[in-house]
Amino acid sequence: MIKRFFISTVISLFFAVHANAWDMGSYVENAQADEGKSDSTVWNNNEKHENEVDSSMALTKVNAKQNEVKIKHHAITFTYGIYTLTDLFGANRIVTSALFSFGNENDDLALFGAFSLDYGYKIDEYFETGLVFNYAHPTKNLNTYSFMPKFRINLNGQGFIRPFFEADVGFMIIKDKYLADKFTDEPETSTLFTFNVTFVGLEIGHYVPLTLGLLSFGQRGLFYAGLGFHF
Repeated sequence: MIKRFFISTVISLFFAVHANAWDMGSYVENAQADEGKSDSTVWNNNEKHENEVDSSMALTKVNAKQNEVKIKHHAITFTYGIYTLTDLFGANRIVTSALFSFGNENDDLALFGAFSLDYGYKIDEYFETGLVFNYAHPTKNLNTYSFMPKFRINLNGQGFIRPFFEADVGFMIIKDKYLADKFTDEPETSTLFTFNVTFVGLEIGHYVPLTLGLLSFGQRGLFYAGLGFHF
């Protein structure tokens, strides 16, 4: 009886020990699997975050490049203006020549207004610099050539309609046949300070814009209009 009890006890302990070993092995395997899964999840999340950051940076660079491309840095504009400084000078010349020459040396009107050709370089969306060349022929004996560096502020950046303020300051070369040398008949040449300030201007369009000086004073005229080309 005692012998059977002893054998049964030994057999029970044997199976109990092996059962615990199997449970422990399963626990370790599951723990290792969970640990591997956790590491894989963290890796995937980090990789996904890095991809998102790279995509965001790439998109930012593309947008910045597109914005840079939109800016047309160079501009050439041709305009015609009326009531310029030389218009006033020419009118005064016609009146004084008629009065003081007693009709013998009248200086007649030749061209009312003045033509301007200017080059502009956009530093950014709002600020622009450049050079203005202006030609006027107010009377038959008078020709003027003006060179004025310019500075412009565009108030609407890259919008379709861009109000602007512009200041041009430079010098004028005057060729005056009325005061020509009696022997050589060469016109008298002189140089004067000249300027133009556009208080209210509009530029309409992007590539071939219409340029309007709605309120201006100086050698470009009280009002001027023309077309430009941006590239």
